[in-house]
Amino acid sequence: MAMHKPAPDVLAMVVCDQIITDRLTGKQSIIGMFSKVHAFSFPATHPQLCVYVCLTDGHGKNEITIRITDSNEERAPIVEGKGTVQFNDPRAVANLFLQFHGLTFPTPGEYRVQLYADGQLLREARLELIQLTPRPANEGPETHQL
Repeated sequence: MAMHKPAPDVLAMVVCDQIITDRLTGKQSIIGMFSKVHAFSFPATHPQLCVYVCLTDGHGKNEITIRITDSNEERAPIVEGKGTVQFNDPRAVANLFLQFHGLTFPTPGEYRVQLYADGQLLREARLELIQLTPRPANEGPETHQL
């Protein structure tokens, strides 16, 4: 019977606006963390969303999938991105991120950002899409609106 390798341990998973990598140091900065998106109408298109993941305790090659889906998984995923992480040492820490552009959310409500390694769900984060009602023109601007 073949041994199933253990899944990597998730140290962090963050949804944000962008991730900037310093060219000199290689350090990454997470910009604009969020768990809610506001929109006046649906379907709503969000211009850019990044998912940062930090993994350790991995063994060998791991196929990583990041998927955004409605909370009931009744529709096809909004988006799915894939990558590979190679752990030569289980003590190693792997930082990776995927950047998605122009995601369209069909309805307000709860969505899930899901992280898989070799097809096994490791972590889920909640992403809430909230319907806004327009303000009269004489009031101040809203923040984080589409």
